[in-house]
Amino acid sequence: MSIAEGVTFIMGAANHRMSSITTYPFNIMNEEWRKSSTPHIDELPHKGDTVIGNDVWIAHNAVILPGVHIGDGAIIGAYSVVAKDIPPYAIAVGNPARIVKFRFDDEMVDLLLKFKWWDKEEDEIKVLLPILTSSDLNKVKTFLKENLNN
Repeated sequence: MSIAEGVTFIMGAANHRMSSITTYPFNIMNEEWRKSSTPHIDELPHKGDTVIGNDVWIAHNAVILPGVHIGDGAIIGAYSVVAKDIPPYAIAVGNPARIVKFRFDDEMVDLLLKFKWWDKEEDEIKVLLPILTSSDLNKVKTFLKENLNN
């Protein structure tokens, strides 16, 4: 995963109760206020775990909101705000982030997700570097097909 400077992950604890008149977290003021205003945990919105896949690039000053899943190989553009799941190998930009295109065709994405180069041993990755860094996608696709069938 490549995370640029200024990327922010908003975690679940940043949620505020939305079922009362105010969303203000009075319980953080002092012990007396906490006793009178502590929200019930089931009243706080919970979006689940934030999951970032393998080989993801999150560019400068992007914001990732709670509960978002970003798939393997995805790219998140600079200053984007990710509020929804991003599928593998998608390029998402903007506020809110939206998918502008996919890095590869469906067949290549499927092959890459099966090959999982990021799970290989360091020595194997070293041997794979010419394939991993090749811009000849036909050559890469042929290699992946041959090596997934073995």
